[in-house]
Amino acid sequence: MPVRKFKRIEAGSFYSYLSEGCKLCRRGAKMVLFVTGICNNSCFYCPISEERRGKDVVFANEREVKRIEDAIEEANAMSAEGIAITGGEPLLKLDRVVEFLKTFKDLHSHLYTAIPAKESVLSKLKHLDEIRFHPPELRNVKAYEEPIKTAKKLEMDVGFEIPSIAYSDELVEITNKLDIFLNLNELEFSSTNYENLIAKGFRPNDHYGCSNCDEIIKAYAENVNKFHYCSARFKDKAQLRRRLIRMAKNLPDFYIITREGTVICGYIEGDVRVIEEFLQSKGLKRSEDYVVVEGGVETSVEFVEEYSSLLKKLGTNVFIIERYPTSKRVVVEVNPV
Repeated sequence: MPVRKFKRIEAGSFYSYLSEGCKLCRRGAKMVLFVTGICNNSCFYCPISEERRGKDVVFANEREVKRIEDAIEEANAMSAEGIAITGGEPLLKLDRVVEFLKTFKDLHSHLYTAIPAKESVLSKLKHLDEIRFHPPELRNVKAYEEPIKTAKKLEMDVGFEIPSIAYSDELVEITNKLDIFLNLNELEFSSTNYENLIAKGFRPNDHYGCSNCDEIIKAYAENVNKFHYCSARFKDKAQLRRRLIRMAKNLPDFYIITREGTVICGYIEGDVRVIEEFLQSKGLKRSEDYVVVEGGVETSVEFVEEYSSLLKKLGTNVFIIERYPTSKRVVVEVNPV
């Protein structure tokens, strides 16, 4: 057996081959485009939330997409360099996938699918750069041989992507024979799959990954030529954090960016018309020095600290807040001034 050389990256992840899609994910530069929650499988390890599972909804990262412009806005908000198309089962909404690929044709794209798609389907994915096949519960792996050959003929980078649920000799054989990559994700626990995983004998670790999957990971690493292992901790501590920082850097300069990618600012709660009138009287410019949000205005910490007394006399409430720079603007800490 050949000695395999691996490059180790953050949070326990390592690889001998890293696809372009994974390189962009590592930098936090890929927008996750969840094109539908509908799926024709019911894998016991599926981690999708109740908000999305089985529902024909579309999300770009955390932003719900009602029209194509919502996805474009999210891509711009994070300076996306690529899109990752996922679900549910994306190919059940082929026309939608084709539309998104056309919209984002200038960005790198990769897609996850459990369908061993025929050439008539794959040939419609003209702008797709990379495809990752997922045999549900590692069943019927051989069915993906022809789709893999077809995708390679169409000049896509091709691989398998699976969670660390079991070792499959057949999957390894096909991966090496067809010279494609294998992305092995650490099995992740979520609120929707927890009971199933426990019943199967899997045990969680302190970052929602699997504490007893090491032998599975080792076996793939020893036998697959083009291999990448991605830990649950890496997705949270590196990939997500970097995406948040990219988004935070696109906000006005008055926001303070933390190491974790959250932002700190002053928040003035109250009548926006009254607040804006006061801010503009002090020489502040909308979008540059302050931002109107639901329920009030965000501006610099220094401003609310200096003018808190006058602002309160106008009938407002004044805070310093820490929040995520995402479309949902989830607040993690609130301190009254």
